[in-house]
Amino acid sequence: MNIRQEFLNAIADLPDDTLKLLLDIALSRKTEKVFSQQIPVSQAYEDWLSAENDIYDELFADKFTAR
Repeated sequence: MNIRQEFLNAIADLPDDTLKLLLDIALSRKTEKVFSQQIPVSQAYEDWLSAENDIYDELFADKFTAR
């Protein structure tokens, strides 16, 4: 199977918002413009990066009190 057919098969069932993102990427690559739209980040990833999940202070609390 050639790459174009594989791509068409891969995108066949994608929702319109995802297709729009792929189209924007393809057009930006075609014209060699810098892709300026942010790629959506999942809420789970945002939550993982949040301060609530920052375990650094908890892990090293004894190091801070020793100073």
